[in-house]
Amino acid sequence: MSAAELARLAWRILVCHKHPVSARLHFLIPQGQGVLLPAALPALSVFAEGERPLVQSHPAMALAALHAEIDFPRPLELVADYQVFMETPGCLLSVYLAALPGHDLCAPPPGTRWIELPQSIGMPWLDRELLRRAYEVLLG
Repeated sequence: MSAAELARLAWRILVCHKHPVSARLHFLIPQGQGVLLPAALPALSVFAEGERPLVQSHPAMALAALHAEIDFPRPLELVADYQVFMETPGCLLSVYLAALPGHDLCAPPPGTRWIELPQSIGMPWLDRELLRRAYEVLLG
């Protein structure tokens, strides 16, 4: 997909890994901008509290599209308890959470890196809030 096509997607995915024993939490983020894959949120995006898109992609379709776009060494699993809606210029888009299962992190796909929540200090508030909401769902 071209950068313009990625920017128009009506969904984004936040990718994480929670260690099953220690509960150590990592997020896979793009090296450029934002914390979501396959593209950052459009400028002027805000949380759409209480609003839902009239039509939205099924999370499994979004995850399959992400797998086709980014080569993950292991399959990701959707986290059903996390869904955020963002109001963006032109549409409401869905943000889903996908988790890398297992005990070990994999090498990050090209153009991405793993971070822990404290490493988000200094990022824009919107990105940190997306991570915080995922943390709350995953670790309570």
